[in-house]
Amino acid sequence: SGLAYHVKCMLNLAEKVCEVYPDLNSDLLYAGVILHDIGKVIELKQSPANEYTKEGKLIGHVAISYSEIIKIASELKIEDTEEVLVLSHMILAQHGKLEYGSPIIPMIKEAEILSLIDLIDSRVAIMRKAIKDVEKGEFTDKIFGMDGRNLYNHKIE
Repeated sequence: SGLAYHVKCMLNLAEKVCEVYPDLNSDLLYAGVILHDIGKVIELKQSPANEYTKEGKLIGHVAISYSEIIKIASELKIEDTEEVLVLSHMILAQHGKLEYGSPIIPMIKEAEILSLIDLIDSRVAIMRKAIKDVEKGEFTDKIFGMDGRNLYNHKIE
């Protein structure tokens, strides 16, 4: 699915970032990548595809993801651990900015990296989709998900 592919791409990026910055806690970053959009399976209907559920419309995937993590942590009796606290922070800060839908901004390195690799992967996906049917040397129409920019499909091989 698109969500699984997104997570796979993000894991690949996270692995490379951890190679460059070995002081990052890779286990924490990988956990954040894997779990950051877990709420989307509740937020979105399977059929018809990509329509929002009632919970998705009223709560959103960030809050749903956080809620699911807390629920599982409580069942495992680990809800009061530093790991769950920090992972919860990463989930809640995943969009990087309040105006992008996160209720809190990243306050740890791994949360910042999570938000950035999520942004990289989502932007690349938008750009790939936008230019796939555009001739080389031509521009797309304005792309909403790219701040209204026209994208250029360059001729360089």
